[in-house]
Amino acid sequence: MTKNPESIILQEPISLGVSRSWEIYRTYYQCKTEFQELLIAETAHGRTLFCNNERQSSELSQLAYHEGQVMPALLSMPDFPKRALVIGSSEGVAVKILQAAGVERITHVDIDKECMSACAKYLPYGYTLDEVNNYIDASSNDPLRIIIGDGKAYIESLLDSAVRYDLIVMDIPDEGPETEALYDESFWNKVKLSLTPGGAYITQAGNSCLWRCKSLKNAYDRMNKIFHHVTYFEVDEQDWVWLVGHAGEVELSIEQMQDKLTASKYNPRHIDELSLARSVIAPKVIRMQDSI
Repeated sequence: MTKNPESIILQEPISLGVSRSWEIYRTYYQCKTEFQELLIAETAHGRTLFCNNERQSSELSQLAYHEGQVMPALLSMPDFPKRALVIGSSEGVAVKILQAAGVERITHVDIDKECMSACAKYLPYGYTLDEVNNYIDASSNDPLRIIIGDGKAYIESLLDSAVRYDLIVMDIPDEGPETEALYDESFWNKVKLSLTPGGAYITQAGNSCLWRCKSLKNAYDRMNKIFHHVTYFEVDEQDWVWLVGHAGEVELSIEQMQDKLTASKYNPRHIDELSLARSVIAPKVIRMQDSI
């Protein structure tokens, strides 16, 4: 894209003392919602979503990210999930991948309706605006139901009900002051109680780069305390790691996961049998017991 002479620079913090610069060529939508600063703009990565100055997804890389948000769980679960809960993921791509993969019923909880509607209107991926409007507060018997509300509160409400999910997907910003309550042991214990006996929970958990991986290591150690076992997964074309916490005891081998990939109704663009085999191996800095 030819640089607009009026382009501005957005600074995205990525670690202590380090930031990434984004040239903003064109602004499609910008506002302060009830919950966050929202910007949808044209960048070198195509249309890009920023929340509180942090890149959440872009036209260039969003599919690699969202496949990582969903596929590691689907491939590492012994039984394919029939019922899934998605928290966050305003763009709706994670939901669409789950639908394409064959998940029968999906509940999508997002706190920011304005962000969800803006994504549907201005991003060329994910939900359409009609889909958002049609599925908000749909019946629990519908294949998709969108609930505008707090994901933490929704999980807590499940503890007093009989509703349990085979898969829970958490797609929210990085762990930090505003989101730490969604990454701590107390909340993850509640998530585990909201799963069926063989269910799984997947969350984006940070970056494995040596100078950025402290929060990832903490999340990896924390999740291993709570769940029976944890699947580590890092997609080559993305700079994020996902962790899958399993409530059940059955742990699949790499070969079994590869077989599930071959049989999958959804054929991921950024994950194949070879990349899968190395994606599930955590780097030594994550596996070692020494603190970072």
